[in-house]
Amino acid sequence: MSVLLYMNGLTENYNPSNLVFTEEEILKLFPEFKAVKSTRLMSVLNTWCVYGIGNNNIEEFNKLASEIVKDSVFSTLLFIHDTEIDPSWNATDNVIYKSYNEFLVGIKNLIDETALLVMSEMNVNPEFEEKRNSLPQLTPVGSTSDKRIIFAYNPDDQTKNFYNAEEFYKFSQKVYEYLVKNKQSKEPFTIYSDKKAMIIIESNKVKTFLNTLLNQFQSKEDYEICTNISKIIKDWVNGGVTKTQKLRGRPRKTKPLNDTKNEQ
Repeated sequence: MSVLLYMNGLTENYNPSNLVFTEEEILKLFPEFKAVKSTRLMSVLNTWCVYGIGNNNIEEFNKLASEIVKDSVFSTLLFIHDTEIDPSWNATDNVIYKSYNEFLVGIKNLIDETALLVMSEMNVNPEFEEKRNSLPQLTPVGSTSDKRIIFAYNPDDQTKNFYNAEEFYKFSQKVYEYLVKNKQSKEPFTIYSDKKAMIIIESNKVKTFLNTLLNQFQSKEDYEICTNISKIIKDWVNGGVTKTQKLRGRPRKTKPLNDTKNEQ
C-alpha cells in the first residue's frame, strides 16, 4: 500500500494489484504528464517519491509535495515503500530499515509536519495576515469522491474587512459566473467548484448570501447581473429545497457528497 498526496493536502492509499507495482500502475496515475520523476526520500527510509513532470500548470501546484521533495511539483505525489518495488528494477536498499507500518506512520508525520511548517511561515508574514482578513472564511466539512475538499461558507462568519474589501467583489464575480453556468436546484447549494475544492452554503443561508451578492452588484451598477441574481433567488426560494427541507448539520466527512448533481 502506497500513499498519494493530493494538491489540497488530502491523502489516499493506493494498492498494487499484486505484491509489487508495475510500471503501468504507476504511470496511469499521471496520464496528463509527459513523464514522471522519482526521487529518494531521505527523511523516511526505504521510500521512493514519484510525481509528474512536463505540465507545469500553476493552478495544479502542489505546495506540500514541493516542500517534501525540494522540487516544484504540479501533480499528485506518490510515496512507495521498498517492499512494493519490483526487485528486478534494482532500485531498493539491501536492508529494510523501516517496516511497512513504520513507513505509513513516517509518511503521515512528514505530511503533518510539513503542513504545520508551511502554515507557520505564512502566519508570521504580515502581508499574509492582512490578506487573510480580506479573504472568505471557510470551514472544511468533508471531501468529494474525486478528492476535492468541501468547504462551508457562512455569510454570518465573515470579517468586516472581507465585505469591505475589493476581494469580496472579485469573489462575487467568481460565484456569479459559477451560478450562471451551474443552476442550483438541490442541496447542498454550491457557490464554487474547481479541481481542488467545492464551496457550499447551508440552505437556510442561501437567500441571505444571494441578497448580499445582489447588493454588491447594485453598488457597482451591474444591472444585468442584478436581474440574473434576482432570478436565481426566485428560482431557489420557489423551486429549491428551502420550502420543504433544510440542510441538517454538516456533510459527513466519511461519506463523499455527490459533487456532480448540481453541475451541468
